[in-house]
Amino acid sequence: MSRNTANQPKAIVSRPAAPVFRASGSGSESDQPVAPPTSLVAPDCRLYRGDKPCQHNRVCRGCTHYQPFAQRVCVIKLGALGDVVRTLCILPELRRRYPNAQVTWVSLTNGVRMLQGQPGIDRVLPFDAVNSHVLMQERFDLLISLDKEAEPCALAMAIHADVKLGVGLSPFGNPIPLNPQAEDFFALGLSDEMKFRRNQSSYPRLVYGALGWDYHGQRYELEVNPQDRLAVRERLAAAGWDESRTTLGVNVGAGKVFANKMWPAERVAETIRLIRADQPGLQMLLLGGPDERPAVDAILADLSRDGSNHDVFDAGTDHREGAFVAVVDACDVLFSGDTMAMHAAIARGKSVVAFFGPTCEQEIDLFGRGEKLVASVACGPCYKRRCDHANACIDAVAPREAADAVSRVLDRNRENTRTFPLPLAPTRRAG
Repeated sequence: MSRNTANQPKAIVSRPAAPVFRASGSGSESDQPVAPPTSLVAPDCRLYRGDKPCQHNRVCRGCTHYQPFAQRVCVIKLGALGDVVRTLCILPELRRRYPNAQVTWVSLTNGVRMLQGQPGIDRVLPFDAVNSHVLMQERFDLLISLDKEAEPCALAMAIHADVKLGVGLSPFGNPIPLNPQAEDFFALGLSDEMKFRRNQSSYPRLVYGALGWDYHGQRYELEVNPQDRLAVRERLAAAGWDESRTTLGVNVGAGKVFANKMWPAERVAETIRLIRADQPGLQMLLLGGPDERPAVDAILADLSRDGSNHDVFDAGTDHREGAFVAVVDACDVLFSGDTMAMHAAIARGKSVVAFFGPTCEQEIDLFGRGEKLVASVACGPCYKRRCDHANACIDAVAPREAADAVSRVLDRNRENTRTFPLPLAPTRRAG
């Protein structure tokens, strides 16, 4: 008996051929003609939403706006915000290799707020149970996993992907490198000798090596939300800040994970006094998060005792991530410890004077825009949560050295137009 197929339902989902994972640096894929889909929906289209109409408010069949993804890429990067920001260095090469790929980035909630709307990223998803289950039902051509904690490594192993690079989870429940090129990057977490002393590569170079890519100085960049930029500058202007004048940002905090990543309030106030004497007419912004509110208040109170608080403005400590980047963007030069504010300034192409105590200065590339103040002490770097050497790295760099470095960078800024990068300044080691 023959089977009657007259009333069988027709497929309503377009099913493109199996994805071919290939690099395309020329963008030639976009030059190929794309036929409109013949099915009701085309979930492989960049414009398709599924739960609501797309911007053209129509079904997919016959749509001339069809924009299929050539590949699908998933990046898992949680960690501290500074780590998330500096990992954006992979985007230029990722987009060069796969210009028509859909890029999904998985991060923690604050990282999602930081990355939302950034060019080169199509989807930003919070790392949670719901999104993890959704991702495990999807399929990707390439997965990049760059955290070394069990939870993101487990997600990396559970997601379906043709190629996986970076770090995953072993059957024993601990992290392992997923590809041979990632072994050197991974090994830095296993040996203090390798990480603190033998490694001389910056984080971007290490990450590119872990992915098997050639590194040619690709930078990480952050866009500023126009609404955040306008709101922040209006708020600062209301306090007396003048957008037309040179501004030094002073970031007073560095989180709670590692001890002594930035100076105590009294030392910051002393440095500000020295900078004011060296750079008359300079205005300053004090930056920090909610935990730095006491430090900002203490610095302003200290400076007010002799009138040194003139032209020193409280930039606020209640900003969300995008607004904080907008505050950093209002500065010409930033003085900071090794923290998210420093990475935001680097990502915005600002000049930076950065203090390094317990962390590795060689992993940070200022891209020729600034100077490093490195505490050369026998016990550092250490990455310890508590200092057991009487704050040796804090005392190793004097406020006078910091003020001199800030003046040099400010002077170079005045001598160079904003169009061209500042000349590379040598790392200055103190102690």
